Amino acid sequence: MDEIELLVEETLKHFHENFTAPGPTEEGFTFDAQDELPIGPGLLYHIQKSSLVFVVRTFVSKSIREDYRQIMDHPENYPSLRLLEDAQKGMTERLRFFLVENPYQAEIIHDQLNNRRFPINEEAMCNLSDPGFSWWLTKKPLGFQLSFTLSVGLDEESIKLGPLGDHQLALKSFQDFAEMMSHAELPMNVQNETNRVLFEEAEEFLLEELKDLFEFGVVNNGLRDLFKVLAYKLKDHSTLETTWFYLQELAAMRRFWIQIQYDLNT
Repeated sequence: MDEIELLVEETLKHFHENFTAPGPTEEGFTFDAQDELPIGPGLLYHIQKSSLVFVVRTFVSKSIREDYRQIMDHPENYPSLRLLEDAQKGMTERLRFFLVENPYQAEIIHDQLNNRRFPINEEAMCNLSDPGFSWWLTKKPLGFQLSFTLSVGLDEESIKLGPLGDHQLALKSFQDFAEMMSHAELPMNVQNETNRVLFEEAEEFLLEELKDLFEFGVVNNGLRDLFKVLAYKLKDHSTLETTWFYLQELAAMRRFWIQIQYDLNT
């Protein structure tokens, strides 16, 4: 199990133990339980939900344990989280957390999602003028397609990934990735279009590694090893490093959106 999978496992472990499972009430949530929270960086967040939309209020934390303690003690000092507005829920149910590898990933998620309104049923509200906010993954005979809107060549097997970031930045990063693969004489065809990208004609293991990144938010060892090979073969590492960090940010964004969907359904 790699370090990112461990992050996901630890997040879900603490989530189940301290938030969803029957156990201590708000009054009974002691500092002993808080002391078992992770000390690493991440996001503390509060989801406000109505019948049609939801809003994610996020707070970037360098230490989940320390900031959780501070917020629980004085929620009035953190008005951006709006924790005092959902009085029907206990504070421990309102305040949740998500782990990341470094604070910069938390900043990226915060910049993309904080205070945005999202429809509960995105597909029902999409039309030509508003094709939705989610990325979609569709398997193809020789690879897979990423679509940045709901209206581009999807089928009933397509997987909704959520809002993973800026489309233009994604197109540039994927093109950089394709060019690095070509310069290293490694097979992969990346076709960039306005609202979609097609990955194909690569080694099957690599396509599976990329699909795991987009579908589950997991960066497996195979993808890490590929970038080590690229670092050995390529002289210019600036684009290599930028692309690597970008893929890690995408994975973190996807993991966070998976957790948000879990929260909405529990």
